[in-house]
Amino acid sequence: MAEAVTLAREEPASFHDVADALGLGMSFRIEVSPGNASRRFTYVGPTCLAMTGLSPAQALADPAALYDQIVPQHRQAVAAAEAQAREAEGAFSVEVEMVLPSGERRWRRIQSAPTRRSDGSVVWTGLLTDVTQARRDAAERLEQQVRLQAAVEATGLGFWEWDVPGDRLTWSARNREMYGLTADEPLTVERFASLVHPEDRSGLRAAYDAAEDQPSGGDYTVEHRVAALPGDEVRWIQAKGRIVKDAAGVRVVVGTSLDITKRKLSEERRSLLMGELAHRAKNGIAVMMSLVAQTARRAETVEEFEGVLQARLQAMAASQDLVMASGGRPVLLTDVVNTSLDPFDPSRFARDGGLDGVMIAGDLAVSLGLLLHELATNAAKYGALSAPTGSVQLDGAQAKDGSLALTWTEAGGPPVKAQRRKGFGSRLIEVSLRPQGGSVEARFDPAGFQAKMRIPTARGLSPTP
Repeated sequence: MAEAVTLAREEPASFHDVADALGLGMSFRIEVSPGNASRRFTYVGPTCLAMTGLSPAQALADPAALYDQIVPQHRQAVAAAEAQAREAEGAFSVEVEMVLPSGERRWRRIQSAPTRRSDGSVVWTGLLTDVTQARRDAAERLEQQVRLQAAVEATGLGFWEWDVPGDRLTWSARNREMYGLTADEPLTVERFASLVHPEDRSGLRAAYDAAEDQPSGGDYTVEHRVAALPGDEVRWIQAKGRIVKDAAGVRVVVGTSLDITKRKLSEERRSLLMGELAHRAKNGIAVMMSLVAQTARRAETVEEFEGVLQARLQAMAASQDLVMASGGRPVLLTDVVNTSLDPFDPSRFARDGGLDGVMIAGDLAVSLGLLLHELATNAAKYGALSAPTGSVQLDGAQAKDGSLALTWTEAGGPPVKAQRRKGFGSRLIEVSLRPQGGSVEARFDPAGFQAKMRIPTARGLSPTP
């Protein structure tokens, strides 16, 4: 007959047995008397000495010895977490910094849950674990992220991320600034779409769709304007994006934004300069015919006619040289004015003393020379200079911000009509001074065309002797 085997029934392992056996941390049990009048440790795990610098016997004898290791600014957080857990009859978890008897500072996570007794006392069973390295790693990652963001933002880039499944759009502070958004303004994909200029939205969508059509996602680059900025400001953004896909579809889209407004304005200005060369060639004959006609009306002999005409053509060539070859050096405003307008019969222009002694930067001189030449050309073809008695008044006045307000006023010409279609001249007037911080406002007054220009001056420079 087989021998009978009787298995002894064992008690289930306690939380403390499991925690101590697995080395999860220092398990503990605290008993709090009714009304929270007193508290004492009834159990501390064997790792107490390694984690706190106190032996289990010291902790059991004086519970304040462990509590006092928590830095003062974190004790309130422990008390608040414990009170909330007691009220909800649930567990709490809180991370605190502790100072060991050796002076070493360590981060600990305290996790505990209450059990109420019939006499009103509460027993807290919990675990103390070391999270110092995790805290240090998190702090290092945050510091690296801050350094990376600072380095990238120094280049002028803005960051953005679109969590497609969650439909969450996240922008860096620089990105919000470029699009004219405040730090706390709500942001959605629909809101972003409204910030793109209406004329550029289809191009952005096409670039995105082309990248999305690639099996694993792709990259795209698109340039667009920002819509509805204050004061009709024109701002160009270069957006670069990367689409990340998985089996379920697009997961996330990340990218950068770069303000390329200056580059776009420079490109537009170069285009206008090239157009101006072609435009001048086209208008050259018309201007010379006007010069010939005006010279012929006043010349009494062929010799006089020849001399005056040659002088004016030479002045026209000098204007071209100044405009195209100033070399970027500051020049006197009066030199720019004289060189630009002399080919159009100086006697037809009146100037006040507000222009005297004013210096402007070389690149501004190029733009202003082109503008004055265009204004004079238009006046000779259609405005005051096309009539025998017409004239142009050029006035200068210092503005409060240190710039010069230069006003071109025509009188004595045919009645002026506002242009319905913008030609080359109108476009040149609008953008000629913008890249250098200036502006032009054209007014088509029936009595005579007027242009009000704001010109930045070159401060700290004195006229060349």
